[in-house]
Amino acid sequence: MKHAKEFFASGYLTSLMHKKGIKKQFLSSLSEFSKEGFSDPLYEKHYTKTNGLIHRYPDRVVLTITNRCFAYCRFCFRKSNWFNFNGFNLKACVEYIKKHRSIREVLVSGGDPFFLDNNTLDKILRGIKEIRHVEVVRIGTRVLSSNPMRVDDSTVNMLKKYKPIWIAAHINHVDEITDEFKFATDKIISVGIPIVSQTVLLNGINDDADTLKKLFCKLVSLGIKPYYLFGCDQAIGNSHFRVSIDKALSIMSQLRGNTSGLCVPTFSFDLPGGGGKIVLEPNRTVEKEGKRYVLKNFEGREYEYFDV
Repeated sequence: MKHAKEFFASGYLTSLMHKKGIKKQFLSSLSEFSKEGFSDPLYEKHYTKTNGLIHRYPDRVVLTITNRCFAYCRFCFRKSNWFNFNGFNLKACVEYIKKHRSIREVLVSGGDPFFLDNNTLDKILRGIKEIRHVEVVRIGTRVLSSNPMRVDDSTVNMLKKYKPIWIAAHINHVDEITDEFKFATDKIISVGIPIVSQTVLLNGINDDADTLKKLFCKLVSLGIKPYYLFGCDQAIGNSHFRVSIDKALSIMSQLRGNTSGLCVPTFSFDLPGGGGKIVLEPNRTVEKEGKRYVLKNFEGREYEYFDV
């Protein structure tokens, strides 16, 4: 078990803590004492098959290879792992994946996988990629926005051995895009490794269309595709971060009509009790009768449409 005092933001992240879009993500508040929510909101313990392997969806698994991170976001859905982590067993995970040939994708997560040294991460990636039916590996990470200097030439040279490999970068606000962020992302993209972004919708931090548009458009200009906008998970102490579904869909509606589709992620959130991810979009259907539809565009105007 780790003590709370052992969990801190990186020095790099601390240097940015004065920025409005960053401060509230990492500094604790009294609102976290609320007992509302779940210690395991994604029901991951139920789907854990061996130390560090979660198998919820038929064709992919998640490997939680560490509980250590550079950031420790206050809204983290795995915050219970900060204190209680059962460890990671590469051999057992590889054996499980080999026995389940439906698994074509492996998401390497944590904590932050890049908290481990390159040799350790190399060993894990090699073990996964040697499984013949694994087609692609994805690494979920906060490193680009919390400790981008970690991504050096040796890191990139190690990663490119395992292409196709994808980086899913967690970033919530344009204030997190610094020169260091740009330098690290360019290193990764320049060797042919694509980056997608994952953003959590957070009350009082990024819960308006203009703030998110600035973030997503900036990411696209750097060659990063906005992938998911997640509703904040119902972990204990997260209630003050959560944004209503109605407001989230209103934001998505504004984004859909006012910026390129390249800059618009998919809005999704996890259902409690292990229900998995659900995707929601603003409802554009006003009326339906047979093949006749009345549809509303992003400006609120209604148009008649006849289906085939």
